[in-house]
Amino acid sequence: SHDIRTPLSIIFGYACEIEDNSSLPLSTRKQATAIRQKSEKLRALITDLNLTTKLEYSMYALKKKTINAVELTRQVASEFLNELPEQYEIEIIEDSPDKPVFLNGDDSLLYRMLSNLIGNSIVHNPNGCKITLCVDSCYFEIRDTGCGINDSRMALLNSGVSISSTQEENNGADHGLGHKIVRQIVKAHHGKLHFLKNSPHGLIIKISLPLK
Repeated sequence: SHDIRTPLSIIFGYACEIEDNSSLPLSTRKQATAIRQKSEKLRALITDLNLTTKLEYSMYALKKKTINAVELTRQVASEFLNELPEQYEIEIIEDSPDKPVFLNGDDSLLYRMLSNLIGNSIVHNPNGCKITLCVDSCYFEIRDTGCGINDSRMALLNSGVSISSTQEENNGADHGLGHKIVRQIVKAHHGKLHFLKNSPHGLIIKISLPLK
């Protein structure tokens, strides 16, 4: 991982310099932008690979503490709202607004779990959709009004089988690793993960976690 990060940092740094150099032709700066964006993608993949390996082999020490589930959901949503394209909408629904929901878990992992799922809804619905985050007394629920997934894919996801990649089926938008990390985080917290169809179209992902 370290050996990959070092040359990648150099590529990223030079790409940024070229991208910001106003004396260069616009076409060259656009090429530099593409290099920077792909470098960011590679850097994120390396981070994901490190995390999934640690979770797979129980090398990640969970830092459990009491977490306010509603507050955690708001923090994740606010990160996306700051840069959300206009064709998307994010809504938070609390089942019991006057009753706080506390979980015992690793807040950084649960934050990553929700962030991955929201990111997947955005990536796989380029024409836009509404994303609803529901927080109940014992579960998180992420719904979107996008294109959804077919029955065979849903059955595969609900079977618990690890999906290494879906890149070829989604025109280069790979989300197999993201779903694997979500599943590993849920498992590490002794929870359950289930995929459902959203009516009339879209996807529902329900995550049940033990209460504090």
